[in-house]
Amino acid sequence: MRRYDATRPLPFKAGTVDAVYHSHLLEHLSAGDARAFLGECRRVLRAGGVMRVVVPDLEGIAQAYLRGLAEARSGQEPTLWEWARLELTDQLAREAPGGEMAVFARQLTAEQIGRVRERAGTEVDSMRRNSSARARHVTSGKLVRRAQREFARAVLLLLGGRSMRRIFDVGWFRQSGEVHRVMYDALSLSRALREGGFVDPQRVSATESRIPEFGTYGLDTLDLRVRKPDSLFMETLRP
Repeated sequence: MRRYDATRPLPFKAGTVDAVYHSHLLEHLSAGDARAFLGECRRVLRAGGVMRVVVPDLEGIAQAYLRGLAEARSGQEPTLWEWARLELTDQLAREAPGGEMAVFARQLTAEQIGRVRERAGTEVDSMRRNSSARARHVTSGKLVRRAQREFARAVLLLLGGRSMRRIFDVGWFRQSGEVHRVMYDALSLSRALREGGFVDPQRVSATESRIPEFGTYGLDTLDLRVRKPDSLFMETLRP
């Protein structure tokens, strides 16, 4: 496994890849970067190759919000409404890692966790875990970026005070890749794929695929459980 910048050309020759899979990536790219990335996916795929795209399902989030809102208005347990509201807003607007969703997830009771897990799958469990293990995994590249950031923060504090440093911190975070830039439903994703030169976009389930033996890879499911049930799964072909 290796890290790679999705805004750069993919490190594969044209027409050499049988299948492309990317999950919860496209929504983190701007519309322009997403078009360029899909173009790169088309370039590296062989003719007839399959691309599988997984993104948060905007339509599903909106429907969950409306269901939860109706339940909350009728006096029922409001957890679904609160979670869906955060799905709609927090991932686009957050200014710190995890955002309000992580704070909310850590406060859930055992019964509430079960309800949220029906939508978010194991992601809600990840949000509830302490992030210290992730923080301990530091590469040399991260150390350099951290040093650059701290130097810039010190200069800005000296020149512009706390408010200027706060503006810098928010901007730095929002360029980190965590926030969502674009949200997709089945119609808009299908259009984006066709505009990118792909054909026959089809919505599929987490367990069905035109990629041979896809179920054995453990990508969208694990131990017969869907990793992110609130996702939109779509496959398309390179003509």
